[in-house]
Amino acid sequence: MVQPPPPGPPPYGQQPPYGQQPQYGQPPPYGQPQYGQPQYGQPPPYGGMPPYGGPNPYYAMAPKPGCIPLRPLSLSELIGGSFSAVTRNARTVLALAVPVAVIQAVVAFITQHYLAANGRQVIDNTDPSHPIVHWAQLYRVLTATVGLSLIGALFGAVLTGMLIVVVTEDVVGRRADISLVWTKVRSRIVRLVVLSFVVSLASGIGLVFCLAPGIWLWGIWAVAVPALIVENRGIGSALSRSRELVRGTFWRVWGVRALGYLIAGVIGFVISEVFSVIGLAITGTDAGSSFVLSNSTVTHLSNGYLAFVAIGSAVSFLATAPLKAAVDSLLYVDLRMRKENLADDLQRAAALVRRG
Repeated sequence: MVQPPPPGPPPYGQQPPYGQQPQYGQPPPYGQPQYGQPQYGQPPPYGGMPPYGGPNPYYAMAPKPGCIPLRPLSLSELIGGSFSAVTRNARTVLALAVPVAVIQAVVAFITQHYLAANGRQVIDNTDPSHPIVHWAQLYRVLTATVGLSLIGALFGAVLTGMLIVVVTEDVVGRRADISLVWTKVRSRIVRLVVLSFVVSLASGIGLVFCLAPGIWLWGIWAVAVPALIVENRGIGSALSRSRELVRGTFWRVWGVRALGYLIAGVIGFVISEVFSVIGLAITGTDAGSSFVLSNSTVTHLSNGYLAFVAIGSAVSFLATAPLKAAVDSLLYVDLRMRKENLADDLQRAAALVRRG
């Protein structure tokens, strides 16, 4: 009796059935090496580095057409690649980020000016034994703060989506211009804003009321926004996709993301403080009066000082927002290279870019 031939790999370009993705490091279909893939030596185990005694051929031969080599990344390559992606595409990044930063700075200045013009102490400690809370002023402060945060989140979400396009295109050595970015993002803007709001709100509530859920959500949804942009997914699908990619690597993803955000936060804090100190020195504003919820009144804040603070916040945003978007983007690419052998597809795409 003639035995049927063993089942072969799916036709070129067709994905294998769900749940049967080829494992990372498995030879490509038909026994043919992909572009840039060495014919000898297997990539190191998941999460590992080349063995001691010499570089693994897979790592040595991986091409680097853009900000990262097209293979699973180390911590230094993820963080360094994020800075590289921003600097390599500085013109496009600034063209996208400057308008958002200016809008946020203007809104912040108007808000602070409004509070100063209509201000009084939120808490009057003239008599320490009977402090008086001025609820109307507290309401103004909270309303302005929430409104400013929502506006910042709206524009920040759209900018993040655009920057993800820039970074993921740079991975294969392609420089994304404004028209390409807008073409890829415009149909996803509503989903992008809603997804960013859901992730921020859920993670924030989790952190406020119970630390563990906030940490967990911040980790499992780390690459939800890149998944939505790159794969054009819906909101729920993007959240599920992120959780699927992060599964089994939660603490690594959380740690890398936290480190990247911490570096960005330190840079942003230093920039903001420098502009604040310069504003205090030039305008002669009392440093204590910059704390709206303290004993001092907001009426002491001069427009000149508020302008310096607004400019500082804009420059800080320009330095931090692209870096955070780059960290999330490269985490997404790294997870797919580790779990889905995306490096092969990226290497083929990079080859096409080089050929023009």
